[in-house]
Amino acid sequence: MHVLLSLALGSGLYLVFRSLTGGPRSAGPRSGRRGRRLGWAAHPLAAPGSDGVGLRELAPASAAGAAAGGALAQLLFGWPVVTLAAAGTGLLLPGWYYRQRALQRRAEVEEAVGEAVEMLRDAVRIGLGIEEALRALAQAGPTALRPVLEGMERDFRLAGFEEGLERARERLQEPLFDTLAVALLTAYRIGGRNLAAVLDGLSHSIRGTVQVRREVRAQQAQNVLSARVIAALPVVLILVIRGSNPNYLAAFSEPAGQAVLACCLLSVFAGYTVMLRQASLPGRERVLR
Repeated sequence: MHVLLSLALGSGLYLVFRSLTGGPRSAGPRSGRRGRRLGWAAHPLAAPGSDGVGLRELAPASAAGAAAGGALAQLLFGWPVVTLAAAGTGLLLPGWYYRQRALQRRAEVEEAVGEAVEMLRDAVRIGLGIEEALRALAQAGPTALRPVLEGMERDFRLAGFEEGLERARERLQEPLFDTLAVALLTAYRIGGRNLAAVLDGLSHSIRGTVQVRREVRAQQAQNVLSARVIAALPVVLILVIRGSNPNYLAAFSEPAGQAVLACCLLSVFAGYTVMLRQASLPGRERVLR
């Protein structure tokens, strides 16, 4: 039991130590701090790209996850503290899944914006106007942007170019697309003689931004995986000991043992949470918001 307690407390302390001494940092102190402070709010479940999942859809899945996690923990261990912790984990799992799916969707949209800029540049170079180029992009553009571009094309006919582009920005809510919209609006209002050159430079800039964020996400994934492995070690050890010699864990059935176990779980949870916050990507400011 002393080994188990030491491992649980040590895992939490190590996660806290790692979160304070390592992990990717933002180059800009203001934007980085703001992004970490926003946390989950930077990618709400109902935001575009998250498949429109809201609290109404999330609540039943979270309730089912909490019930399943609590029931499984009670069946395996019979310890109230572990049952409560497992129920809480099951409650958060659906939200975590949908947020991960939204982040993946955001990454796909970033890549698609870079492709769209290159296609627009090529269309402008062969002599198409801005509106004609955008309509062609709506028909043959990147799949990730296709619904937004098709809606933008309809808005062009109903509300005009500027209003259609503004509605597309609000539907997508992507900073890289905001930058593209600024360039297109400027060219539309004052003339676009050098639009191809502007789009060429914008393409290089967006490609560089996407490449940097891809590398940062890879580093982030390594840190998150390390945190998950370390946090899971005490649970795995408990399961191994439970299967080989259940009497060795009998002390945890007592009230004092439950209190100690609660402290161990809180230590691991605190270290894991802080480490995830330190590994999170900084928030991105939108243009013309």
